[in-house]
Amino acid sequence: MKISIRSAVFAGALLLLLSTSAMAQSTERDAVDQVMQKMMRAFETGDANLAFEVLRRDGMVLGYSASRGAVVAQTTEEWAKGFQGKPADDEAQRTRSYEIVDVNENAAVVKVMLDYPKWIGLDYLALSKIDGKWMIVSKSWSGQTKP
Repeated sequence: MKISIRSAVFAGALLLLLSTSAMAQSTERDAVDQVMQKMMRAFETGDANLAFEVLRRDGMVLGYSASRGAVVAQTTEEWAKGFQGKPADDEAQRTRSYEIVDVNENAAVVKVMLDYPKWIGLDYLALSKIDGKWMIVSKSWSGQTKP
């Protein structure tokens, strides 16, 4: 009888531990999703201030530019100068979606798919939990112009 009670207590503790871990991971995933929803709104509205609510100003943006024939690296502050403070003229024809690839307690990776009238691209965003807040710390992009 002692063995079955001990086994039941062990099994219960294990289930509690696993469910607590799953809930924590779910909570972190939800927090990353909130960051991404805000970033998508920043893209849609062209609002750099909104972007900087979830984007580190000292972060990095990196990608290969076919027109320059080289990898281009810039700070997120430099990159955000492309936000015009209003939606792009062709915003209604632009589509964006994202997939949260991986999340742990302090780091996450998100894949962003971009389909614009003259551009198709793919971004990978790295997020870090800094002082309890999820922030985008880097963006690696690739893409090409459409014919």
